[in-house]
Amino acid sequence: MAEAFHAHGPLQDYEATQALAWEYAEHRDALPPKLRAYLDAARAATPRQYDEARRLSRRGRDAARAFFAEVDVVVSFAAPGEAPDTLESTGDSRFNRLWTLLGVPCVTVPLMRGPRGLPATVQVIGGFGRDEHVIAVAKGLEKLVEAIA
Repeated sequence: MAEAFHAHGPLQDYEATQALAWEYAEHRDALPPKLRAYLDAARAATPRQYDEARRLSRRGRDAARAFFAEVDVVVSFAAPGEAPDTLESTGDSRFNRLWTLLGVPCVTVPLMRGPRGLPATVQVIGGFGRDEHVIAVAKGLEKLVEAIA
């Protein structure tokens, strides 16, 4: 699965440039600066890199199926640290990119508040098609946290 994580960059970059091609071509200067800078850099992703990234992601999904055949769920950090101070960003997605790439269900659960009083979270991840199970585990974890708090 780790190999599949490296596919995420070119895959996301290429698809973002395709999905936002009209906006970029017709209204580039009106795009938010962060998105515009990302799309500027993402244009370097080639069709060949995209095809290779798709191949790697398929291998990752195969590995995830085998892994989740042996494991009920994984509980992991959802993000480094607590939530961002403003609504300008949803925060750092590095801890859930792999799960998104693999297409497996992932639910974020707030556990506590960080030093700034903002939520710090974990995520519950399960195998493909196990959405209801992942949601049930996340609800159980959330109830447990509420009972302790």
